[in-house]
Amino acid sequence: MSNQIFSETSLHLSEREGVIQLDDERIVLTSAAVFGTLRKDLAENIGTERMKGFLIRYGWNLGVNDAKRALKKDFSSIQEVLKQGSIFHALKGYTKAKTTKFQIHLQPNEQVKDVHVEGTWFSSYEAEENIRQFGREKLPVCHTLIGYASGYYSTVCGHTVIFREVACKGMGDPVCRYIGKSLHRWQGEVDEELHYYENKTIVKELEVTYNLLLEERNNLEKTAMIHERLTEEIINGKDLQSIAAAVYETTGCPLVIENPQFEKLACAGLTEEEHEKIEADFKEILQHSEAERKIKKTKKLTAGQHQRLVTPIRLQKKVFGYCSFIYESSISELPKVDSMILERAAAVCSLYLLNEKTSFEAMERMKGHFLEQVLNGYFSSKQEVLKRGRYMNMDLNLPFRIMVLTHQSKQSDMASELFFYEQLTETILHYFKHQKLQLITGQRGGNIILLVQIDASTAENKLQELCSRLIDHLNGLYPACLFRIGVSTKGRQIEQAATFYNEAAMSLKIGAYKEPITFFEELGVTGILLSSQDTEAIKQKACYLLGPLFESEGAKKNELMKTLYIFLMNGGNLEKTMQDLALSMSGLRYRVEKIESLLGKDLRDPQVSYELLLTLKALIVAGEITI
Repeated sequence: MSNQIFSETSLHLSEREGVIQLDDERIVLTSAAVFGTLRKDLAENIGTERMKGFLIRYGWNLGVNDAKRALKKDFSSIQEVLKQGSIFHALKGYTKAKTTKFQIHLQPNEQVKDVHVEGTWFSSYEAEENIRQFGREKLPVCHTLIGYASGYYSTVCGHTVIFREVACKGMGDPVCRYIGKSLHRWQGEVDEELHYYENKTIVKELEVTYNLLLEERNNLEKTAMIHERLTEEIINGKDLQSIAAAVYETTGCPLVIENPQFEKLACAGLTEEEHEKIEADFKEILQHSEAERKIKKTKKLTAGQHQRLVTPIRLQKKVFGYCSFIYESSISELPKVDSMILERAAAVCSLYLLNEKTSFEAMERMKGHFLEQVLNGYFSSKQEVLKRGRYMNMDLNLPFRIMVLTHQSKQSDMASELFFYEQLTETILHYFKHQKLQLITGQRGGNIILLVQIDASTAENKLQELCSRLIDHLNGLYPACLFRIGVSTKGRQIEQAATFYNEAAMSLKIGAYKEPITFFEELGVTGILLSSQDTEAIKQKACYLLGPLFESEGAKKNELMKTLYIFLMNGGNLEKTMQDLALSMSGLRYRVEKIESLLGKDLRDPQVSYELLLTLKALIVAGEITI
């Protein structure tokens, strides 16, 4: 057989019959513009992605057909057969191809093991027509040439060979460049392009699309039905447990509703023992991954003994909890509809929590107003106070303590401070609710007032522990703030609440410097003496003892007053005072000497120091100075 692809007599033209034959194969001559028009129509009617697949498969079939013809020729080697592909390209007017790299490895039986070829296409008809129809593109456009080369090489080599265009004139490059390799040599780089070679008909694609739409419709119907059921639960005044039970009853999938710390609020579909195991299993994930503690969207989490689908419960742009579907660890793929159902369940939980939050805030505002009335002596009798207390489910005959909480924060504008105050109040209320203690909160002078009902059996050390845990809890949640509490003595007569408020406020004002908690009992006789509130007598005593230090004005006065107060509170300890005031030892000594010079007194004299400290505390309580 001849080793030429086409001989001189291969082309036959018959004008009478209207037939053109090339080597016994009928061919059709047409303008390249026709292919450009076809390309445009395909893009407009079936989309660019389907058009790309159509042209690649079209080119593949052309390449396969030419490869079969080439294999019938008597070429000396596989390499020669492969090189004919470029000749076919040029002869049929597709492009002029120039190979720049050609590597082939054969097996012992002369079968092709793998191939690697690179080259350039000049004057690609596809690139030129695409520019004419669409202009420059962002991606390569020579789909027919890619398909042709892949089909030709794959047929000759006996295994799949895939070509990829790495530069294209249709993108604005000077020429088109290609790389072709055996599929296994691509190492997964072309996996996303393999589906273009699959012969999927539009009918099959429409069938798949229909099935997907049908599945989506069924999912939407199921989700809408569940959402309607859950909305009815809310309308009927049901709680989170009823919501969880309704979801489980409809889906058959266990559901857990948790607070932001992943503590159970409601659960359905799990026994108490099963939930405890799952909770312990999930906590191991939380301990090892900080990211899992802040879930902002629906997410699948896999633990050691179970897996869960989690979505946040959002309210006023904050996460108030989580809804989770629980699955066995053996399940490989979770149902798609579960995400939709879970998010609807979380939305209904948000409505429930919003109702609860609104009711809770309204009740607390009413309690705060009531506390303000009690402190101002608004009610004419104790019986009226007790009656109002019963309206709020509080027995005001029980013993109580008044606490005054203050904080120093970096919040500067009024809006931020107000929002922070609301957050702080809510945190305190939840803390005492968790401690199972009755509480009324209010606000005065930028401080939070707490009327806490104390059980008669609560010892002083337990009260100290309660306050310490509260401070620690607040410091953990709001690390940028410094919190301090003043605590009154135990009260038994609610009509005397104003007196106990004054005790707490006094404790806060004159408590030990930097101490977070001060009980009125700790003030000893100082507290009793200062509770007289004789402001004029206090001023007179201050003028006598403090002299020019008290009468002076400006920042220097405050600076020296603070130094004197801290020095006396520390019992004259220079080291501790130096640390508290962040001064050098020489600077502190200078201030102490300056104060002694102004007062004409020895600050280390016990009698002098006691009188001065008592006077300073009185001035603080009277609001004459601030430390």
